[in-house]
Amino acid sequence: MSIVGSRYPSLMSGPLKNCWRSSQGLGARLLGIVMLIAISTASCGQNAFLESAKRDSDAALLFEAQKLMNKSQWTEAIAKLQLMSATALAKRDAKAALASAYAGRCGLNLIAFADAVANASGNLFPVFLSVMRNSDAQDISDCISAETTLLSISEAPESRTANENMLMAFVGWAKIGAILAVEADTNDDGTADGGWDACTLSTSLKGEIGTGITISVDSLAETGTSVGGTLSSTIDSVCSSLGASYDFCSITDADDFTADHLRAIGALTKSSDDPGVGTCAGDVSACLCP
Repeated sequence: MSIVGSRYPSLMSGPLKNCWRSSQGLGARLLGIVMLIAISTASCGQNAFLESAKRDSDAALLFEAQKLMNKSQWTEAIAKLQLMSATALAKRDAKAALASAYAGRCGLNLIAFADAVANASGNLFPVFLSVMRNSDAQDISDCISAETTLLSISEAPESRTANENMLMAFVGWAKIGAILAVEADTNDDGTADGGWDACTLSTSLKGEIGTGITISVDSLAETGTSVGGTLSSTIDSVCSSLGASYDFCSITDADDFTADHLRAIGALTKSSDDPGVGTCAGDVSACLCP
């Protein structure tokens, strides 16, 4: 379907019910997300398209974009959507479609991603990296575009639907995985290079990792699955252990991160504490960036 990326095969089965230490209802929620764009276009776009001879109408463009996404032709779908009028593209269904297309092009496969997380026995970031292995700078950019487009629906998670919030969380995780794949895995073997130092990441990439964490936590809290509470508790525990000046957990705008927040994000990313990649043999406080 449209929001299942092309990099990995679609996995419609697997232990989804235990995703990330216990995510009640996540499998059903994922299937709901997979249907999110299809339902919106099938219910109105298809009929409008079939009834209209104008192939360049907004409804026809949305319908054609959906068909392209169903064939994993993400770039073509994005181009088709961007031909829509500004008024139509500002509507929720068009934004959801555009976010879906960017997510697909950035390499996100929801089912494969959830299956990998469900089967993880250790920290999360290595799983994100493994799933997004072989990513490049364009993939990072597309993940960011997907996130930005979803935020344009509403920056407040309570004003987004549960399916939109679940997609938002997975986009954030994919963004983190793509960054780690590009920056920490130079031999593309799906694991972070030994001794890799997240403190060397640029300010902007540390900020993207930080928002990938905080936005996903806030989004998951609105989905009705237990995964949100579990991940939130893990991150909150890390922030609390470092003290107030390093506590970035409530910040969802990268521009608001201070130098100390970025030091903490770098430390969390490389530490052995969950969810870090473990290239620094110690907890977050021992791996704090200079």
